[in-house]
Amino acid sequence: MKFSFLSLAAALLLPVTLAAGSTTDNTTGLLVGTARVDITPYPNPHWLPLDEFAHEKLHVRAIVYENNDVRGAFVNCELAFIQDGIYKTANKLVAEALNTSLANVLVSITHAHSAGPAGVTNANQYGNAAVRNYSSLGLAAVEAATLALGNLKPAKVGYNTGEAFFNVNRDALDPLTGRWTQAANLSGPVDRAVQVLTFLGRDDNAPIASYTSYGMHPVNSYLSGFTTGDWPAAMMRWIETSMSVNDTFVAIFSQQASGDVNPLLRRAGTNNLASISSVPITGFELVQECVEEPVRDGYTPFVRPDDHYIRQLFRELEAQGVMMGEIVMQIMSQTTDFDDSPTIWAAQETVSCPGRKRLDSAREGVAGVYTTGPNFNVTTGAVGLGDVVLVTVGGEIFTRIGWRIKNETAGLMHKTMIVTMVNGQPSGYIPDSLSFDQETFQVLGTSLMPGTCAEISITNSLVSMVNQYKATLA
Repeated sequence: MKFSFLSLAAALLLPVTLAAGSTTDNTTGLLVGTARVDITPYPNPHWLPLDEFAHEKLHVRAIVYENNDVRGAFVNCELAFIQDGIYKTANKLVAEALNTSLANVLVSITHAHSAGPAGVTNANQYGNAAVRNYSSLGLAAVEAATLALGNLKPAKVGYNTGEAFFNVNRDALDPLTGRWTQAANLSGPVDRAVQVLTFLGRDDNAPIASYTSYGMHPVNSYLSGFTTGDWPAAMMRWIETSMSVNDTFVAIFSQQASGDVNPLLRRAGTNNLASISSVPITGFELVQECVEEPVRDGYTPFVRPDDHYIRQLFRELEAQGVMMGEIVMQIMSQTTDFDDSPTIWAAQETVSCPGRKRLDSAREGVAGVYTTGPNFNVTTGAVGLGDVVLVTVGGEIFTRIGWRIKNETAGLMHKTMIVTMVNGQPSGYIPDSLSFDQETFQVLGTSLMPGTCAEISITNSLVSMVNQYKATLA
Protein backbone atom coordinates (compact mmCIF):
# COMPACT_ATOMS: atom_id res chain seq x y z
CA MET A 1 0.00 0.00 0.00
CA LYS A 2 1.33 3.42 -0.90
CA PHE A 3 1.75 6.30 1.51
CA SER A 4 -1.53 8.09 2.21
CA PHE A 5 -1.31 11.82 2.90
CA LEU A 6 -4.98 11.80 3.90
CA SER A 7 -4.35 9.23 6.61
CA LEU A 8 -1.30 11.16 7.80
CA ALA A 9 -3.28 14.40 7.90
CA ALA A 10 -6.01 12.70 9.91
CA ALA A 11 -3.42 11.44 12.36
CA LEU A 12 -1.90 14.87 12.79
CA LEU A 13 -5.31 16.38 13.60
CA LEU A 14 -5.85 14.15 16.61
CA PRO A 15 -6.00 16.25 19.81
CA VAL A 16 -2.97 14.81 21.56
CA THR A 17 -0.20 16.65 23.39
CA LEU A 18 2.91 14.54 23.87
CA ALA A 19 6.44 14.95 25.21
CA ALA A 20 9.28 12.70 26.23
CA GLY A 21 9.34 12.20 29.96
CA SER A 22 5.64 12.93 30.40
CA THR A 23 3.22 10.37 31.88
CA THR A 24 -0.43 9.53 31.66
CA ASP A 25 -3.05 10.05 34.35
CA ASN A 26 -4.35 6.54 33.51
CA THR A 27 -7.98 7.51 32.97
CA THR A 28 -8.61 6.19 29.47
CA GLY A 29 -6.73 2.90 29.43
CA LEU A 30 -4.30 1.44 26.93
CA LEU A 31 -5.12 1.49 23.23
CA VAL A 32 -3.06 -0.52 20.73
CA GLY A 33 -3.08 -0.73 16.93
CA THR A 34 -0.95 -2.69 14.48
CA ALA A 35 -0.05 -2.74 10.80
CA ARG A 36 2.35 -4.38 8.38
CA VAL A 37 3.41 -3.07 4.94
CA ASP A 38 5.30 -4.95 2.23
CA ILE A 39 8.74 -3.62 1.28
CA THR A 40 9.98 -6.70 -0.61
CA PRO A 41 12.24 -5.48 -3.43
CA TYR A 42 10.95 -6.05 -6.94
CA PRO A 43 12.26 -9.32 -8.43
CA ASN A 44 15.61 -9.21 -10.17
CA PRO A 45 14.98 -10.79 -13.60
CA HIS A 46 18.52 -12.17 -13.53
CA TRP A 47 18.06 -13.63 -10.06
CA LEU A 48 14.45 -14.70 -9.70
CA PRO A 49 13.25 -15.72 -6.23
CA LEU A 50 12.16 -19.21 -5.31
CA ASP A 51 8.89 -17.62 -4.18
CA GLU A 52 8.15 -20.65 -2.01
CA PHE A 53 8.85 -19.50 1.55
CA ALA A 54 7.25 -16.96 3.85
CA HIS A 55 10.64 -15.48 4.78
CA GLU A 56 11.23 -14.32 1.19
CA LYS A 57 8.92 -11.35 1.89
CA LEU A 58 10.15 -8.26 3.76
CA HIS A 59 8.00 -5.85 5.77
CA VAL A 60 7.91 -2.77 7.93
CA ARG A 61 5.77 -3.49 10.99
CA ALA A 62 4.31 -1.07 13.50
CA ILE A 63 2.74 -1.36 16.93
CA VAL A 64 1.23 1.97 18.01
CA TYR A 65 0.04 2.40 21.58
CA GLU A 66 -1.36 5.23 23.67
CA ASN A 67 -2.86 5.96 27.05
CA ASN A 68 -4.66 9.26 27.54
CA ASP A 69 -2.24 11.95 26.39
CA VAL A 70 0.88 9.93 25.54
CA ARG A 71 1.47 7.90 22.39
CA GLY A 72 4.35 5.64 21.38
CA ALA A 73 5.31 3.24 18.62
CA PHE A 74 7.51 0.26 17.91
CA VAL A 75 8.50 0.27 14.22
CA ASN A 76 10.58 -2.58 12.85
CA CYS A 77 12.18 -2.89 9.42
CA GLU A 78 13.18 -6.18 7.83
CA LEU A 79 16.47 -4.93 6.48
CA ALA A 80 20.10 -5.94 6.91
CA PHE A 81 21.35 -2.47 7.66
CA ILE A 82 20.22 1.13 7.33
CA GLN A 83 22.40 4.18 7.55
CA ASP A 84 22.22 6.46 10.56
CA GLY A 85 20.58 9.25 8.58
CA ILE A 86 17.83 6.91 7.35
CA TYR A 87 17.18 5.84 10.95
CA LYS A 88 16.91 9.44 12.03
CA THR A 89 14.61 10.38 9.15
CA ALA A 90 12.27 7.45 9.75
CA ASN A 91 12.17 8.21 13.47
CA LYS A 92 11.37 11.88 12.82
CA LEU A 93 8.67 11.22 10.21
CA VAL A 94 6.88 8.65 12.36
CA ALA A 95 7.06 10.90 15.43
CA GLU A 96 5.54 13.75 13.42
CA ALA A 97 2.83 11.50 11.98
CA LEU A 98 1.86 10.30 15.45
CA ASN A 99 2.25 13.72 17.06
CA THR A 100 4.68 12.40 19.63
CA SER A 101 8.34 12.81 20.56
CA LEU A 102 11.33 11.13 18.93
CA ALA A 103 12.02 9.23 22.15
CA ASN A 104 8.56 7.64 22.10
CA VAL A 105 9.24 6.03 18.71
CA LEU A 106 11.59 3.04 18.49
CA VAL A 107 12.75 2.31 14.94
CA SER A 108 14.70 -0.95 14.79
CA ILE A 109 15.87 -3.54 12.25
CA THR A 110 15.95 -7.33 12.24
CA HIS A 111 19.50 -7.18 10.80
CA ALA A 112 18.90 -10.17 8.50
CA HIS A 113 21.94 -10.19 6.21
CA SER A 114 20.09 -11.05 2.99
CA ALA A 115 17.15 -8.72 3.61
CA GLY A 116 17.66 -6.64 0.49
CA PRO A 117 17.69 -6.78 -3.31
CA ALA A 118 18.57 -10.09 -4.96
CA GLY A 119 21.88 -10.66 -6.68
CA VAL A 120 23.99 -8.29 -4.56
CA THR A 121 26.64 -9.00 -1.93
CA ASN A 122 26.95 -5.75 0.04
CA ALA A 123 24.29 -5.72 2.75
CA ASN A 124 25.44 -2.30 3.93
CA GLN A 125 24.22 -0.64 0.74
CA TYR A 126 20.59 -1.76 0.92
CA GLY A 127 19.01 1.20 2.69
CA ASN A 128 16.20 2.85 0.74
CA ALA A 129 16.96 0.77 -2.37
CA ALA A 130 15.29 -2.21 -0.72
CA VAL A 131 11.93 -0.53 -0.09
CA ARG A 132 9.18 -1.64 -2.48
CA ASN A 133 6.60 0.95 -3.63
CA TYR A 134 8.05 3.69 -1.42
CA SER A 135 10.52 6.42 -2.25
CA SER A 136 12.11 6.03 1.16
CA LEU A 137 12.09 3.80 4.20
CA GLY A 138 10.77 6.74 6.22
CA LEU A 139 7.56 6.87 4.17
CA ALA A 140 7.10 3.11 4.49
CA ALA A 141 7.49 3.48 8.26
CA VAL A 142 4.98 6.34 8.30
CA GLU A 143 2.48 4.30 6.30
CA ALA A 144 2.75 1.38 8.74
CA ALA A 145 2.46 3.64 11.78
CA THR A 146 -0.47 5.59 10.32
CA LEU A 147 -2.36 2.41 9.47
CA ALA A 148 -1.69 1.11 12.99
CA LEU A 149 -3.00 4.37 14.43
CA GLY A 150 -6.25 3.79 12.59
CA ASN A 151 -6.60 0.34 14.18
CA LEU A 152 -6.44 1.35 17.85
CA LYS A 153 -8.47 -0.82 20.21
CA PRO A 154 -8.67 -1.29 23.99
CA ALA A 155 -5.76 -3.45 25.10
CA LYS A 156 -3.52 -4.62 27.89
CA VAL A 157 0.18 -5.42 27.94
CA GLY A 158 2.18 -8.14 29.69
CA TYR A 159 5.84 -9.14 29.84
CA ASN A 160 7.52 -12.48 30.24
CA THR A 161 10.82 -14.19 29.46
CA GLY A 162 12.08 -17.60 28.43
CA GLU A 163 15.14 -19.16 26.84
CA ALA A 164 16.19 -20.37 23.41
CA PHE A 165 19.37 -22.36 22.82
CA PHE A 166 19.85 -21.55 19.14
CA ASN A 167 22.67 -19.01 19.58
CA VAL A 168 26.40 -19.26 20.27
CA ASN A 169 29.34 -16.93 20.78
CA ARG A 170 30.99 -16.43 17.40
CA ASP A 171 34.54 -15.35 18.35
CA ALA A 172 36.95 -18.28 18.55
CA LEU A 173 40.61 -19.23 18.13
CA ASP A 174 41.32 -21.16 14.96
CA PRO A 175 42.77 -24.52 16.06
CA LEU A 176 45.08 -24.60 13.01
CA THR A 177 46.46 -21.04 13.07
CA GLY A 178 45.93 -20.07 16.71
CA ARG A 179 44.44 -16.78 15.51
CA TRP A 180 41.05 -15.27 16.17
CA THR A 181 38.34 -16.02 13.66
CA GLN A 182 34.56 -16.29 13.32
CA ALA A 183 33.44 -19.74 14.43
CA ALA A 184 31.25 -21.33 17.08
CA ASN A 185 32.77 -20.81 20.54
CA LEU A 186 30.82 -23.12 22.81
CA SER A 187 32.50 -21.73 25.93
CA GLY A 188 32.20 -18.04 25.03
CA PRO A 189 29.66 -15.65 26.59
CA VAL A 190 26.14 -15.79 25.15
CA ASP A 191 22.75 -14.73 26.51
CA ARG A 192 19.92 -17.20 25.79
CA ALA A 193 17.14 -14.98 27.21
CA VAL A 194 14.06 -14.39 25.05
CA GLN A 195 12.16 -11.27 26.16
CA VAL A 196 8.56 -10.82 25.02
CA LEU A 197 5.92 -8.11 25.32
CA THR A 198 2.39 -9.41 24.66
CA PHE A 199 -0.56 -7.19 23.74
CA LEU A 200 -4.07 -8.60 24.17
CA GLY A 201 -7.57 -7.18 23.84
CA ARG A 202 -8.59 -5.60 27.14
CA ASP A 203 -11.91 -7.38 27.45
CA ASP A 204 -11.76 -10.38 25.11
CA ASN A 205 -8.08 -11.40 25.53
CA ALA A 206 -7.82 -11.59 21.75
CA PRO A 207 -4.16 -11.52 20.62
CA ILE A 208 -3.13 -8.21 19.06
CA ALA A 209 0.67 -8.10 18.90
CA SER A 210 3.98 -9.28 20.32
CA TYR A 211 7.40 -7.65 20.57
CA THR A 212 10.38 -9.96 21.03
CA SER A 213 14.10 -9.41 21.60
CA TYR A 214 16.75 -12.13 21.34
CA GLY A 215 20.45 -11.96 20.55
CA MET A 216 21.45 -13.83 17.38
CA HIS A 217 22.76 -12.56 14.06
CA PRO A 218 20.58 -13.66 11.11
CA VAL A 219 23.54 -14.58 8.90
CA ASN A 220 22.83 -18.06 7.58
CA SER A 221 21.56 -16.55 4.33
CA TYR A 222 24.44 -14.06 4.02
CA LEU A 223 25.89 -14.03 0.48
CA SER A 224 23.17 -16.35 -0.79
CA GLY A 225 22.16 -13.59 -3.19
CA PHE A 226 18.47 -14.23 -2.51
CA THR A 227 16.05 -11.84 -0.85
CA THR A 228 15.14 -13.30 2.52
CA GLY A 229 14.45 -12.03 6.01
CA ASP A 230 16.25 -15.14 7.34
CA TRP A 231 14.95 -16.85 10.48
CA PRO A 232 13.43 -13.67 12.06
CA ALA A 233 11.11 -13.30 9.06
CA ALA A 234 10.10 -16.96 9.28
CA MET A 235 9.54 -16.54 13.03
CA MET A 236 7.38 -13.44 12.70
CA ARG A 237 5.23 -14.86 9.93
CA TRP A 238 4.76 -18.13 11.83
CA ILE A 239 3.55 -16.25 14.90
CA GLU A 240 1.34 -13.93 12.86
CA THR A 241 -0.41 -16.68 10.94
CA SER A 242 -0.76 -18.78 14.09
CA MET A 243 -2.23 -16.06 16.30
CA SER A 244 -4.91 -14.74 13.94
CA VAL A 245 -6.83 -16.46 11.14
CA ASN A 246 -7.34 -13.11 9.37
CA ASP A 247 -3.63 -12.24 9.62
CA THR A 248 -4.15 -9.05 11.62
CA PHE A 249 -1.75 -10.00 14.42
CA VAL A 250 1.67 -8.31 14.20
CA ALA A 251 4.82 -9.90 15.61
CA ILE A 252 7.98 -7.79 15.81
CA PHE A 253 11.50 -9.09 16.38
CA SER A 254 14.47 -6.91 17.34
CA GLN A 255 18.01 -7.80 18.32
CA GLN A 256 19.19 -8.04 21.91
CA ALA A 257 22.97 -8.06 22.63
CA SER A 258 24.22 -9.78 19.47
CA GLY A 259 27.53 -8.21 18.43
CA ASP A 260 29.43 -11.40 19.29
CA VAL A 261 26.64 -13.95 18.70
CA ASN A 262 25.75 -16.13 15.72
CA PRO A 263 23.35 -19.04 15.14
CA LEU A 264 24.60 -22.30 16.62
CA LEU A 265 23.43 -24.28 13.57
CA ARG A 266 24.99 -23.12 10.30
CA ARG A 267 25.47 -26.28 8.24
CA ALA A 268 22.93 -25.45 5.53
CA GLY A 269 24.31 -21.94 5.17
CA THR A 270 27.93 -23.03 4.83
CA ASN A 271 27.05 -25.76 2.34
CA ASN A 272 25.05 -23.28 0.29
CA LEU A 273 28.05 -20.94 0.16
CA ALA A 274 30.31 -23.86 -0.72
CA SER A 275 28.17 -24.47 -3.79
CA ILE A 276 29.20 -20.97 -4.94
CA SER A 277 32.87 -21.06 -3.94
CA SER A 278 33.48 -24.64 -5.16
CA VAL A 279 34.60 -25.82 -1.73
CA PRO A 280 34.04 -29.62 -1.53
CA ILE A 281 30.71 -30.43 0.13
CA THR A 282 30.67 -33.53 2.30
CA GLY A 283 27.38 -32.96 4.07
CA PHE A 284 29.16 -32.07 7.30
CA GLU A 285 29.12 -28.55 8.71
CA LEU A 286 31.93 -26.39 7.36
CA VAL A 287 33.74 -23.55 9.13
CA GLN A 288 31.99 -20.40 7.92
CA GLU A 289 35.01 -18.15 7.40
CA CYS A 290 36.84 -20.59 5.13
CA VAL A 291 33.79 -20.89 2.87
CA GLU A 292 32.65 -17.27 3.08
CA GLU A 293 35.94 -15.52 2.37
CA PRO A 294 36.33 -16.43 -1.34
CA VAL A 295 32.81 -15.19 -2.10
CA ARG A 296 32.87 -12.17 0.23
CA ASP A 297 36.24 -10.91 -0.98
CA GLY A 298 35.62 -11.54 -4.67
CA TYR A 299 38.11 -14.35 -5.22
CA THR A 300 35.24 -16.48 -6.55
CA PRO A 301 32.69 -15.06 -9.01
CA PHE A 302 29.38 -14.36 -7.31
CA VAL A 303 26.84 -16.65 -8.95
CA ARG A 304 23.45 -18.11 -8.12
CA PRO A 305 23.81 -21.03 -5.68
CA ASP A 306 22.81 -24.54 -6.60
CA ASP A 307 19.00 -24.79 -6.21
CA HIS A 308 19.35 -27.95 -4.13
CA TYR A 309 21.44 -26.20 -1.49
CA ILE A 310 19.48 -22.93 -1.46
CA ARG A 311 16.29 -24.92 -0.83
CA GLN A 312 18.01 -26.81 1.98
CA LEU A 313 19.05 -23.48 3.50
CA PHE A 314 15.60 -21.96 3.13
CA ARG A 315 13.98 -25.00 4.73
CA GLU A 316 16.40 -24.66 7.65
CA LEU A 317 15.57 -20.95 8.01
CA GLU A 318 11.87 -21.80 8.00
CA ALA A 319 12.38 -24.55 10.60
CA GLN A 320 14.44 -22.33 12.87
CA GLY A 321 11.86 -19.55 12.58
CA VAL A 322 9.05 -21.95 13.42
CA MET A 323 10.85 -23.21 16.52
CA MET A 324 11.67 -19.67 17.69
CA GLY A 325 8.07 -18.70 17.02
CA GLU A 326 6.82 -21.59 19.11
CA ILE A 327 9.07 -20.53 21.99
CA VAL A 328 7.74 -16.97 21.76
CA MET A 329 4.12 -18.18 21.72
CA GLN A 330 4.82 -20.42 24.71
CA ILE A 331 6.21 -17.39 26.57
CA MET A 332 3.12 -15.41 25.56
CA SER A 333 0.85 -18.23 26.75
CA GLN A 334 2.56 -18.25 30.14
CA THR A 335 2.28 -14.48 30.62
CA THR A 336 -0.12 -13.81 33.47
CA ASP A 337 0.54 -10.26 34.67
CA PHE A 338 -1.14 -7.69 32.40
CA ASP A 339 -1.66 -3.93 32.71
CA ASP A 340 -4.59 -2.28 30.92
CA SER A 341 -3.62 1.28 31.86
CA PRO A 342 0.19 1.51 31.96
CA THR A 343 2.14 4.68 32.51
CA ILE A 344 3.93 5.61 29.28
CA TRP A 345 7.25 7.46 29.42
CA ALA A 346 10.29 7.89 27.18
CA ALA A 347 13.67 9.59 27.04
CA GLN A 348 16.66 9.51 24.71
CA GLU A 349 20.30 10.56 25.02
CA THR A 350 23.64 10.42 23.23
CA VAL A 351 26.79 9.19 24.96
CA SER A 352 30.25 9.88 23.61
CA CYS A 353 33.59 8.08 23.99
CA PRO A 354 37.06 8.46 22.44
CA GLY A 355 37.23 7.12 18.90
CA ARG A 356 39.86 5.82 16.55
CA LYS A 357 40.43 5.66 12.79
CA ARG A 358 41.73 2.47 11.24
CA LEU A 359 44.71 2.64 8.88
CA ASP A 360 44.84 -0.99 7.68
CA SER A 361 42.25 -3.38 6.27
CA ALA A 362 43.02 -6.87 7.58
CA ARG A 363 39.90 -8.93 8.24
CA GLU A 364 40.98 -10.62 11.48
CA GLY A 365 43.70 -12.55 13.25
CA VAL A 366 46.24 -9.70 13.28
CA ALA A 367 46.71 -6.49 15.22
CA GLY A 368 45.04 -3.43 13.69
CA VAL A 369 46.77 -0.12 12.98
CA TYR A 370 44.96 3.03 14.14
CA THR A 371 45.20 6.72 14.74
CA THR A 372 43.03 8.99 16.87
CA GLY A 373 39.62 9.51 15.34
CA PRO A 374 36.45 11.49 16.02
CA ASN A 375 34.43 10.78 19.12
CA PHE A 376 32.39 7.59 19.12
CA ASN A 377 28.73 8.52 19.69
CA VAL A 378 25.97 6.12 20.71
CA THR A 379 22.24 6.76 20.94
CA THR A 380 20.66 5.40 24.13
CA GLY A 381 17.03 5.44 25.20
CA ALA A 382 14.40 4.12 27.56
CA VAL A 383 10.68 3.57 27.11
CA GLY A 384 8.58 2.90 30.18
CA LEU A 385 5.38 0.92 29.74
CA GLY A 386 3.89 0.30 33.16
CA ASP A 387 6.26 -1.88 35.16
CA VAL A 388 8.29 -2.74 32.05
CA VAL A 389 11.10 -0.58 30.72
CA LEU A 390 12.69 -1.06 27.31
CA VAL A 391 16.30 0.14 27.26
CA THR A 392 17.75 0.79 23.81
CA VAL A 393 21.19 1.13 22.23
CA GLY A 394 21.96 2.42 18.74
CA GLY A 395 24.67 -0.11 17.99
CA GLU A 396 25.67 -3.78 18.21
CA ILE A 397 26.69 -4.38 21.80
CA PHE A 398 28.53 -7.49 22.94
CA THR A 399 26.98 -9.99 25.35
CA ARG A 400 28.82 -8.83 28.47
CA ILE A 401 27.54 -5.28 27.97
CA GLY A 402 24.01 -6.63 27.73
CA TRP A 403 24.51 -8.53 30.97
CA ARG A 404 25.91 -5.43 32.66
CA ILE A 405 22.87 -3.38 31.59
CA LYS A 406 20.52 -6.07 32.87
CA ASN A 407 22.35 -6.43 36.18
CA GLU A 408 22.51 -2.70 36.90
CA THR A 409 18.90 -1.96 35.92
CA ALA A 410 17.37 -5.08 37.52
CA GLY A 411 17.51 -3.57 40.99
CA LEU A 412 15.56 -0.58 39.73
CA MET A 413 12.98 -2.24 37.46
CA HIS A 414 12.91 -6.03 37.49
CA LYS A 415 11.24 -6.08 34.05
CA THR A 416 13.97 -4.68 31.80
CA MET A 417 13.96 -5.48 28.09
CA ILE A 418 17.00 -4.74 25.89
CA VAL A 419 16.65 -3.72 22.25
CA THR A 420 19.65 -2.79 20.08
CA MET A 421 20.15 -1.16 16.67
CA VAL A 422 17.45 1.39 17.53
CA ASN A 423 17.01 5.01 16.33
CA GLY A 424 20.47 5.20 14.81
CA GLN A 425 23.63 3.23 14.27
CA PRO A 426 26.59 5.48 13.64
CA SER A 427 28.66 3.36 15.97
CA GLY A 428 28.51 -0.20 14.66
CA TYR A 429 30.07 -2.83 16.92
CA ILE A 430 30.51 -2.03 20.61
CA PRO A 431 32.81 -4.62 22.23
CA ASP A 432 33.11 -4.96 25.98
CA SER A 433 36.52 -4.16 27.44
CA LEU A 434 37.47 -7.84 27.91
CA SER A 435 36.94 -8.53 24.20
CA PHE A 436 39.33 -5.87 22.88
CA ASP A 437 42.27 -8.29 22.92
CA GLN A 438 40.41 -10.54 20.48
CA GLU A 439 41.56 -9.75 16.95
CA THR A 440 38.15 -10.47 15.43
CA PHE A 441 36.64 -8.49 12.56
CA GLN A 442 34.17 -6.77 14.92
CA VAL A 443 36.92 -5.60 17.29
CA LEU A 444 39.29 -4.60 14.49
CA GLY A 445 36.52 -2.76 12.68
CA THR A 446 35.03 -0.77 15.54
CA SER A 447 35.70 2.97 15.63
CA LEU A 448 35.66 2.82 19.43
CA MET A 449 38.91 3.31 21.31
CA PRO A 450 39.68 0.26 23.54
CA GLY A 451 38.69 0.61 27.18
CA THR A 452 35.67 0.67 29.43
CA CYS A 453 34.18 4.00 28.36
CA ALA A 454 31.42 2.67 26.12
CA GLU A 455 30.10 -0.08 28.38
CA ILE A 456 30.21 2.17 31.45
CA SER A 457 28.76 5.23 29.70
CA ILE A 458 25.97 3.27 27.97
CA THR A 459 25.05 1.47 31.17
CA ASN A 460 25.15 4.64 33.27
CA SER A 461 22.99 6.47 30.73
CA LEU A 462 20.38 3.72 30.76
CA VAL A 463 20.45 3.41 34.56
CA SER A 464 19.90 7.17 34.84
CA MET A 465 16.90 7.06 32.51
CA VAL A 466 15.40 4.06 34.29
CA ASN A 467 15.80 5.95 37.57
CA GLN A 468 14.02 8.92 36.03
CA TYR A 469 11.15 6.71 34.97
CA LYS A 470 11.02 4.98 38.33
CA ALA A 471 10.70 8.37 40.01
CA THR A 472 7.56 9.10 37.96
CA LEU A 473 5.96 5.90 39.29
CA ALA A 474 6.60 6.74 42.94
